[in-house]
Amino acid sequence: MKKIIWVILLLITVTDSAVFAQNLRAEFAMAEFESPSDGPYLETYLKLKGNSLVPVTVGDGYYAEVLITYHVSKGVWVPFKDSYIVKGPLNATGSVPMDFIDQRRIPLKPGSYDLEVTIKDINDSLSKAATIIQKVVIEKQKLKNLDSEPEGTSYLDTVKGKPVYRSTFSMSSIQLVDSYSETTTPNILSKVGYDLIPYTSDYYPEERTDITFYVEVYNLQLENLPADKKFLIDMFVENADDGRIVEGLRKLSKRDYAEVVPVLQSFPIERLSSGNYNLVIEVRSDENKLMERRSLFFQRTNNSVTEEYVLENQGSENDMYGSFVTQYQNLDQLKEYLRCLHPISTQEEINQVNRRMNFQDKNMMWKFMYNFWKKRDTDNPEQAWLTYWKEVEKVNANYSNNLRRGYDTDRGRVYLQYGPPNTISPNYFEPNTYPYEIWHYYKLKDQLNAEQSNKKFVFANLERGSKEFTLIHSDAKNEITNIRWNYDLQIRSNSVNDIDQEDSNDGYGNRSKQFYQNPY
Repeated sequence: MKKIIWVILLLITVTDSAVFAQNLRAEFAMAEFESPSDGPYLETYLKLKGNSLVPVTVGDGYYAEVLITYHVSKGVWVPFKDSYIVKGPLNATGSVPMDFIDQRRIPLKPGSYDLEVTIKDINDSLSKAATIIQKVVIEKQKLKNLDSEPEGTSYLDTVKGKPVYRSTFSMSSIQLVDSYSETTTPNILSKVGYDLIPYTSDYYPEERTDITFYVEVYNLQLENLPADKKFLIDMFVENADDGRIVEGLRKLSKRDYAEVVPVLQSFPIERLSSGNYNLVIEVRSDENKLMERRSLFFQRTNNSVTEEYVLENQGSENDMYGSFVTQYQNLDQLKEYLRCLHPISTQEEINQVNRRMNFQDKNMMWKFMYNFWKKRDTDNPEQAWLTYWKEVEKVNANYSNNLRRGYDTDRGRVYLQYGPPNTISPNYFEPNTYPYEIWHYYKLKDQLNAEQSNKKFVFANLERGSKEFTLIHSDAKNEITNIRWNYDLQIRSNSVNDIDQEDSNDGYGNRSKQFYQNPY
């Protein structure tokens, strides 16, 4: 429960983890929960696409059948296996075939397992079975020794004769829910008095107007606690590019201590613009200490919400007027200020400036600039802007050329996005290479990505008579990667461009590989 186990496999698309039938299409997902009486279990959700299966005619209708096989292994040990036939719903003749879901609960002890799910359309003799292979990790509850805890704390078990207790909080995976209804007869879909129909994709198209999810929080019923003692569940949607919480998509809930605390919640997303997002659930103590956090990625497409809508509906105009941005009255100057933000902008923000910005509308430019820096520094957006502008002036002075301002060059963009490198290895006069620089960062972190260590960037001046240095290779995440970089760096000394060659011949004076491995 300490680790999210949620995997979406679209069988429409070929991936490394599955072998696909010619016609059969399905979606697969899974989540981890725990039963207080029976321990942890894996819950799987397999959605079969009705229009991809061969129908069997019966009376005035038709249905489909699939053979599903589950095989869970840990080395040579097989703790679970099962094979069974699932019959789809009866469709009326002439109607569109309905999709249907098979859901399983597999009890598993803590450990790492290999899960293999095979699906075969019984009535399709021509196609092969589709196989999903996935790694599953069930984490063991962390135990703490009672000796180091205050008196009166309950414990669940003993280890080597000593009383121990579990961490106060843990959490299940996040289960996305397509729809739910009150339970009339308990069944495998039932949780907390509702039948939950799983949502088996991480993609939310325009017609989906809400995102619904279910999660369970597990904790101890501690002794000697005041009756009013509670903990907090913080649920929100954040932008996956920059981690900012989406306005209006957040809910805080105070809950009583209990062995299992179920949470079924929906957020409206009809005004959520297209983009990549994370659904986040945090559990905090009554002192607001973060105890557990779960995050689930999803993608949204929503053409009904234009970028103009997003731009016009963010922030308060009352806050903007009288702020630092209104001192900038020159339209060309404002345009320059917005353009120079590209290196530290999300793709959505870049699109707003490049495609949607009216550079004759001073109020629109003011509003964008104010909100941009207000999101990055709520307390002092002006100081954040002035600090950044000083860095822009540096890159403009060092990297501008006849064609581009410094912030529009590759070196300027990397400098502004990640900050100054720890070392720069400049090599402009090696006899057999283009002029190049190798930048080395001990720690690499920006507002869009997690911290990375020991990352390098290779820039080369590939055009004679130009001051432009192009980024030709980096080992950093989301940057251009070119295994031929060293060969391309010396291509001007090679008579033939061999597209199959990845490395260069070490010519006289060539030290690029040496500097890459050991920057100075």
